[in-house]
Amino acid sequence: MTNRNLRLDNDPVEEALAKYLSALTKAAKPEAAQCFTPKFDEVPTEESLGRVTSKAVYARFNSPHYNGAAMDGIAVKASSTTGASESSPVTLKPGKDFIPVNTGNPVNEPYDAVIMAEDLIHVDGEQSVKITQSASVMQHIRPVGENFRAGDMLIAEKHKIRPIDIGVLVSGGIDRVQVYARPKVAIFPTGSEIIDLSQLNKNETPKEGAIIESNSRMYEAQVRQAGGEPFRFAPVPDDYELLKNAIRQAAQDYDVVIINAGSSAGTEDYTVNALRGIGEVIVHGVAMKPGKPVILAIVNNKPVIGTPGYPVSAYISFETFIIPVLSILTGCEIKPRQKINAVLSKQISSSVDRREYVRVKLENANGKLTAFPLARHSGVAMSLVQADGFCVIDQGCAGYDEGEIVVIEFLD
Repeated sequence: MTNRNLRLDNDPVEEALAKYLSALTKAAKPEAAQCFTPKFDEVPTEESLGRVTSKAVYARFNSPHYNGAAMDGIAVKASSTTGASESSPVTLKPGKDFIPVNTGNPVNEPYDAVIMAEDLIHVDGEQSVKITQSASVMQHIRPVGENFRAGDMLIAEKHKIRPIDIGVLVSGGIDRVQVYARPKVAIFPTGSEIIDLSQLNKNETPKEGAIIESNSRMYEAQVRQAGGEPFRFAPVPDDYELLKNAIRQAAQDYDVVIINAGSSAGTEDYTVNALRGIGEVIVHGVAMKPGKPVILAIVNNKPVIGTPGYPVSAYISFETFIIPVLSILTGCEIKPRQKINAVLSKQISSSVDRREYVRVKLENANGKLTAFPLARHSGVAMSLVQADGFCVIDQGCAGYDEGEIVVIEFLD
């Protein structure tokens, strides 16, 4: 049961993802008590920033819901101003020909226009006014429904709510919004050799062989960024039964489970066998570098994903497989990375049996945008910090020559 798994699949990235999402969709059975389907919340509008609407939202009210002055000044009957000019000004009397208004005041019949305060000449002790230009009907008046009308769609389905959206929703009489619930994501770091930073005293350095666990903290941030709610657990030691029981319980309590490290073929890499013991492994091994040993599994109709322990592998595995899973549960659109062409500073070779993500730094060199490859080992986390993007070498390609123009995908 805990034998090493020395043979990994080599599914192309897109095929592996499609196979996994298809299996998850089949697991979304209406009759199942727990299944892979989005959940929904209703939240106060003022607390909805960053949430994604689960259905379109329609206005309850007109906005504005009355004809209102758009400027400070006077409300007049447009017909009473006809013929006003510099050479033949028209005098208007308060109460008879006009009433004073401020911005936002209602303008009702018989008044149908507003003249700005700056265009008035006060006479008769500033009671009456002269005007030197006639007014047109509805001049400087915001009509009913200028912004939107009752029943108009304010926000479409699967729209990520922004600050301006909140203002519009409130204007339309919307006090609560139906949104996608944030999926609860359990994150389990694994390995007997890893320790929490909190275990060290202020001036203490880790002992030889001990590794400060950091991937789960990165995953917490990535989950939040993707619209989920992370729940990070203490590291699970390399123990088959402990790991299996932790996964089984998490698949009951959470929407997605991430197991970091232990996904490969080491003597203490128990993740894949633990998953086979309590669920179904759809893919173990993908044709990509870094990140080949990723595990895509289903336990209790929930996605459980095992990722490699090296930080770059962990990051790319999350971006490639966990983001698409979360996007289904959150309603968040996956936006493709921005791309740019650059000249490669040196030759990079790659194995044709996998896709490789080479981290690069972009610089203007001799008037050309040049891509400088960084360290390629999947344990060098700083290569991601320093990188501007990836030069992706697709499966089947042996690499690129120095001076060749390549496509760079920007890092978010």
